[in-house]
Amino acid sequence: MSAHAGNDRTPPTWDTWSLGCGNTGLCYTSTFVRGQSTWVDVRVIRDWPANADPLLRITTNTPLSDDGEIRFIVDGKVEDTLPVAELRDIQASVVSPEGFRPIGGEGFWYPTGQATRSLLEKIGKASKLVIELPVAPEKTEVTVELGGLSHALSWIDARQNRIGTTSSITSPGTGESKDAPHADAIANPDQLPPAVRSVWDASRSCSDIDPAIFASLDAVSVPLGESSALYILPCGVPSAYNTPYIAILAKAEGIASQLHLARMAEKGPVATDIIYNAKWNPARHYLEGLFKGSGLGECGTWNRWEWTGSGFVMIEEASRQTCDGKEVPLSEWPSIWPAPTSIQ
Repeated sequence: MSAHAGNDRTPPTWDTWSLGCGNTGLCYTSTFVRGQSTWVDVRVIRDWPANADPLLRITTNTPLSDDGEIRFIVDGKVEDTLPVAELRDIQASVVSPEGFRPIGGEGFWYPTGQATRSLLEKIGKASKLVIELPVAPEKTEVTVELGGLSHALSWIDARQNRIGTTSSITSPGTGESKDAPHADAIANPDQLPPAVRSVWDASRSCSDIDPAIFASLDAVSVPLGESSALYILPCGVPSAYNTPYIAILAKAEGIASQLHLARMAEKGPVATDIIYNAKWNPARHYLEGLFKGSGLGECGTWNRWEWTGSGFVMIEEASRQTCDGKEVPLSEWPSIWPAPTSIQ
């Protein structure tokens, strides 16, 4: 068993299983397997509501035969056989969680509820899952390594405060299941309150964005007690690898204002009104931004700010200015703030 965690700038990975969470509090773990001509993406998705069942999503680049069957073989034993036609029929009954963004290819949800829980219990204790796909002119098998999956599912349980509760995947108990820390998804600018919409329209070229693109960018509102809410919204058309966002604070009396955040410049801190590739952590009230200097993402500037109740304070900044094509994990980028100290 191997894991890569580094520091907490990014979620850990366990063997081939990576982890991530959306701005709403939805979390997932996924693995990507590429064969000679076929790839398969397998991911387990868990939304934030207390009663949200874990969902299993499988996506492949290969069209499946309508009259074929998909077989799931766990450590050499066939655990399930699903006709493609039957599997496609159930897709309409599965509601995708808000904030979930599927990858391209032919994707399908595994039968939900107890069926998913039963399969997760089996593969969480196994070493290999073979997915047999009906691809013309013959079947194709893709082997998914399961080492690390149980650790990844435990991480999701912990992130969503489910350990020891009736809804835990890996460590169920008698504790009452409660909603995980979360924010509310904003799928369309028309959902914004008038005061927030006015600020968003007036800021730079925020509203110059296709509503279909807006819907895919994980915009959220964060309730802050009964008197105010924080909005994290995309601002303008995304570039190839950077999407700008702004933060707006709305108060109960119908007043809204755009927030400015601190960043470090050569001569000291400066204020910025743009957050690139914004990530919100509902549990810790952290907002993170990552400006990528290249498509590979090996250079750029990363920031973390913490919500104080009235604004954001910068608690960390890291930067790597050398865009040399070498994959350097974010955990290894030099810290700019707090300022590095030297021991004499």
